[in-house]
Amino acid sequence: MKKLFTVLLLMFAINAKSQWVYVSTITGSPNINTISVVNQSVIWVCGDNAQVLKSTNGGANWLLRNTGIPAGNCYGISALDTSTCWVGTVNGSIYKTTNGGYNWTLQFSLAGSFSDGIKMFNQNYGIYYGDPTGSGQPYQLRFTTNGGTNWNLSPNAPIATSEFGVINAWDWIDTSRVWIGSANTVANATTAKIYRTTVGFQGGVWSSATVPGTGGADGLYYQAIAFTDANNGIAGSNGSDLKKTSDGGATWSNAAALPGVSLFAAINMNGLKDGSNTIRVSVNDGTSNYIFKTTNNGTSWTQETLPSQGTANGLQHVEFISSTLGFAGGNAGSFFRYGNPSGINLANNEVPSGYKLEQNYPNPFNPTTNINFSISSASNVSLKVYDAMGREVSTLVNEFKNTGNYSYEFNASDFASGIYYYTLTAGSFTQTKKLTLLK
Repeated sequence: MKKLFTVLLLMFAINAKSQWVYVSTITGSPNINTISVVNQSVIWVCGDNAQVLKSTNGGANWLLRNTGIPAGNCYGISALDTSTCWVGTVNGSIYKTTNGGYNWTLQFSLAGSFSDGIKMFNQNYGIYYGDPTGSGQPYQLRFTTNGGTNWNLSPNAPIATSEFGVINAWDWIDTSRVWIGSANTVANATTAKIYRTTVGFQGGVWSSATVPGTGGADGLYYQAIAFTDANNGIAGSNGSDLKKTSDGGATWSNAAALPGVSLFAAINMNGLKDGSNTIRVSVNDGTSNYIFKTTNNGTSWTQETLPSQGTANGLQHVEFISSTLGFAGGNAGSFFRYGNPSGINLANNEVPSGYKLEQNYPNPFNPTTNINFSISSASNVSLKVYDAMGREVSTLVNEFKNTGNYSYEFNASDFASGIYYYTLTAGSFTQTKKLTLLK
């Protein structure tokens, strides 16, 4: 009987990885416009009202880090670690921090533009996607080779004609192959362009495909794009259009319709580059939000279940770091995870005989350590860290967990050296142990 229960538990754990769950709401509940996932623990987000925040525990807790960011909404963010990050603003500006967001420095600004996206591939090289300042002006497709000290306009950047860029409406395979969506602002437009380059922003060779669609009073926006490799990708519009390509974006044709949703706006797309051919699209039908995935380039779609906060607020920007772990930011400050919690995994498939909190290892540590614990009965689980004065400084786990032995990797990069205490609460069980951080 015990072996059967263990098998069933393992099956449940595997299925639990394939779900979207609500994680937290960031302070003030502003709309989250863009996220940047460094790893399973370190995540940055930017949103309305000049909000820039980071988390070092997978989104369970957030630190406001916007000193030096001017008033206004932020769009486009790219981080390399807990210290170094770039963010764009509604005013077409780029800011950088090298001290974890305690201070931000202006690197570039263009009046009349608007930031749509930033991607830093390393400490030196990155690309930026911004609006043209008007019809007849170039898209602000810029690149840096020195960490943003200079942001150079891409040679032969496309000239806009009654169009502008759309937030997060781009994707890339590497630094050379990039695709960018656009908005045709002519009322009831029936086409909009998708731009592409195969030689990178520095190369200055741009082409475009004129993609048909159904525009409304505000025009036709291809505002969601994702590719799985150099040839196969999908684009979605604000007019219920889903188009697919198998030739790198040179031509586009109709993808299959989404099951159960007829009229919608495609909000964002994410494409995995791991050979699984997985593309996800988040959509809004005017009253609710949904997310669907395809593994055959849009020949068919499968709906994924969202928590109530997801159907209400939507997934505005989605990023995956593996096929089993992804994150998304939504409106009203809502933050979501797909798959296992950040840093927490089943340690083994054995069924524990009781509740237990083990001593962290290594201890002392710098800056990461593992905390193992056992849950003998499914229950709400809380794992919190307190400083030497007894003040709560971080919530590592706060969710329903099934019976099992778990391991959590605690990253204390943002904490000062010293003595801390961690407390596990599960049902009526509570236990506290001491850990030491030495930097």
